[in-house]
Amino acid sequence: MLQKEKTFSMSKPKFLYSELTIHFQPIFSAREGKIFGYEALTRHRYKSFNIKELFLEAKKDGSLYLLDMICRRNALKRAFEEGIDSYLFINICPETLCHPEHEIGLTDTFAEEFGFPKEKIVLEITEQSAIENYELFLKAVSYYRKRGYKIALDDFGAGFGGPKLLSIIEPNIVKIDRFFIKNIEENFFSRSFIEFISSVCHSLNIMIVAEGIENSNQLREVISLGADLLQGFYLGKPQERINKHQKLYVNG
Repeated sequence: MLQKEKTFSMSKPKFLYSELTIHFQPIFSAREGKIFGYEALTRHRYKSFNIKELFLEAKKDGSLYLLDMICRRNALKRAFEEGIDSYLFINICPETLCHPEHEIGLTDTFAEEFGFPKEKIVLEITEQSAIENYELFLKAVSYYRKRGYKIALDDFGAGFGGPKLLSIIEPNIVKIDRFFIKNIEENFFSRSFIEFISSVCHSLNIMIVAEGIENSNQLREVISLGADLLQGFYLGKPQERINKHQKLYVNG
């Protein structure tokens, strides 16, 4: 598998894959004000472009599974290099879980290669992709859960799954889409939505992440509405190097 990745990454435009790296964005505990974990975000070492477009192209040309696996390994490799000992949030594409070449245990291999405990890995499944084979998808999610991984539902409220996907996979964490955070100050529906989802998830022992926080008003609002975990440029931008001692301060 690794040999396949090496060969594939050097073909045009897959040469881009060989220069992908990871930046880390801190996620804070609202209650403790300390870093709860980091989201691993794929970046290119030298070029500046929209990573989402790279994934869209990979989906079109059939290399999405390969790209997803490369990014998973990069995330764990860089986390090891940075000495991260908190939770590591890794984005995974729902399509790869249903891919014919999906190799059970490959993520385990990466985690073991870099000595990162599976119990500290949070697999973020985006809601923005339609799931065509729920049976196969749920089988893969169940496998990861049994192996000790945490499951997070990303972009909640903005995609295809919504409450149905929430009820089916019963994640450990739900990340409310940044759209609702962005509009929280002037939009009553956004505030009500966050408060409602927080209430439902807390009754099921599911933690809530408010992502996309860009100012102090948004920060105070999401905390008052029940967010457990906090993420956004206002709190910390994605960086190549981490600051383990960074803390959260809420004024007002």
